[in-house]
Amino acid sequence: MKTASAVFSSALLLAFAPASTAHEPKRLVPPVGSKLAEADRAALSAELATLTSDFQSLPRKAANANAEVFLKAVRYALDLGEFFKPDDATKARRLLAEAATRIAALRSGTSPWLSAKGLVTRGYYSPIDGSAQPFALEIPDDAPATSSPAWIWLHGRSDSGTDLHFLHERMQKKGQFHPAGTIIVHPFGRFCTGYKNAGEQDVIDVHSLLVREKRIDPARSALAGFSMGGAGAWMIGAHYTDRWTVVHTGAGFVDVRRYRNLSDADISQLPPWEVSLWAQNDVPTCVRNLLNLPVISYSGEKDRQRASAEIMAAEFQKQGAALTHLIGPDTEHKYEPNTQRQLTSLIQEALLKPRATPYPLRLSWQGQTLDYPRLHWIKATGLTRHWQDARIDARIDQPIPQATAAEITTANVSSLLLTSPDNQPFPTSLRISIDGQALTGGGGAKSILLSHHSGRWHTGPDPKAPALRKKPGLQGPIDDAFTSPFLFVLPDQPCLSPATEAWTQHEIAYQTARWKWLMRGDLRSRKASEVSADDIRRYHLILWGDSTANALTAKVLPQLPIQWNKDGVTAGTRSFSGPHLIPALIYPNPLNPDRYVVLNSGLTFRESHSSTNSLQNPKLPDWAVIDLRTPPDDESPGRIEAAGFFSESWQLTP
Repeated sequence: MKTASAVFSSALLLAFAPASTAHEPKRLVPPVGSKLAEADRAALSAELATLTSDFQSLPRKAANANAEVFLKAVRYALDLGEFFKPDDATKARRLLAEAATRIAALRSGTSPWLSAKGLVTRGYYSPIDGSAQPFALEIPDDAPATSSPAWIWLHGRSDSGTDLHFLHERMQKKGQFHPAGTIIVHPFGRFCTGYKNAGEQDVIDVHSLLVREKRIDPARSALAGFSMGGAGAWMIGAHYTDRWTVVHTGAGFVDVRRYRNLSDADISQLPPWEVSLWAQNDVPTCVRNLLNLPVISYSGEKDRQRASAEIMAAEFQKQGAALTHLIGPDTEHKYEPNTQRQLTSLIQEALLKPRATPYPLRLSWQGQTLDYPRLHWIKATGLTRHWQDARIDARIDQPIPQATAAEITTANVSSLLLTSPDNQPFPTSLRISIDGQALTGGGGAKSILLSHHSGRWHTGPDPKAPALRKKPGLQGPIDDAFTSPFLFVLPDQPCLSPATEAWTQHEIAYQTARWKWLMRGDLRSRKASEVSADDIRRYHLILWGDSTANALTAKVLPQLPIQWNKDGVTAGTRSFSGPHLIPALIYPNPLNPDRYVVLNSGLTFRESHSSTNSLQNPKLPDWAVIDLRTPPDDESPGRIEAAGFFSESWQLTP
């Protein structure tokens, strides 16, 4: 039986589909489930409506997410057809019963989940889309009431592990590891995204929330996971190294090419920008970040995903380091009990070991994008060129208040910041050596900016630097706009070209529906005429439609490096003629340069790429020209006529 919600989604997409397409992208993850009797549907819908009305009468506050996650889980399961087994209705009833208990607690001004022990389910509101996202805790009786050591545990892939099923499992089932006196934290990670995009931010948000609540100790936080979670631990461990005391990776994958077993011939058939963009999530390209803390890997001897640890062991060796890699004998894709006990001991030893200094005095940073720029007391603020290897190796002789010397070497870095994690000033007598050059005059402040210009390093900014430059948080590619608060800006009028109008309405519907079923949130959206000054201040603006249809598109388009009118698209010296062509791009918003503006694009990886988390990577760079004569499908929004990256000053490269 096809659920009513599945029919709705299908009808919505087909209603806006271009006339030349007769098919709709198939929803792969989660699959559509139909194991819900009509009587159960009616009863659950009625109970959900009553509880939702009760919930909406509560005063609005952040703590409400602890109840809303249960209502949302059942609502999504009903709307999207996420009942995969006959007893899933029982799960929904249990979640609604818990929602009723939480609503009553909120009404009485109590929060029992903050002091509970054992299995605890929670929720928080994601800044990205305002949605209530679940997470869970395992709190042993011997864990400290505050500042507890913690493992942030990343779960493996489950195509049917949506909110309903995640919450129900976490309400009744312990995880695999039970270290003494230590809390296990289970982020949802936006379901099945490989802990990328909003899923990555979910892990960081949950960790930050628990640190702010003083529930866990930021200086004793382990990141760990297995399978998809192992891949997430590799990636998030390398991207946010200074948040973790130790990283444990079990199985998983670490780069696209080797996991997909792609040959040189295969690579030659791919768009070059897509290959460059693998560096967004591939771990070998930022391996040096992992030299800053203990990393402990595990593989089953017979597990095909053992390759991830072996690849990284070789990468560590290239850096003159060794990866700790435990292997479960005669074991496939799971933990071998004896090795698991050894592993637990090693992780706890690293987690609980007292620090000699509050942060490492020697650091290595590596990356190809400013999306992940910070490592304790150094921050890359400018690259000579994105999507090429960039490095900072730095050493101070003592913690910052007492430091007398800093020695730094760089590659492909145009500016960097030395900044105190403890908010204490650098000594005025601090001597700085960078790439063999001695600098003076940077001490006495809580941060020191170093910039390279006129062939030398200097303290302070480059006085001739362009006003607009790629910097942390504003560096692209298109998908970067969907990792922090954004707003879909919908057209008020039809587009000038019927083909553009049909495509625009189809993509709005597809991207909105897919964000809900994959990213587990309801998009913020407004008509262009409804967008306020506060919206422009707070959000990345995702503009849909041409300048005839969308007044904000008309307002910003003249200030963008790519032009678009009824005759086609112009990108620098290149012209693409015809009303069937549209641009997609990301750029600092001319109305608020601290936020992005995006034209005509949602997430650039599409439904077919959810068949494996290794493909859930950006597929388009900073800009693209799309030929609408090829209908959108589950791999592409149309034929990509051209695409590329903007320069470091956000201009078109020749």
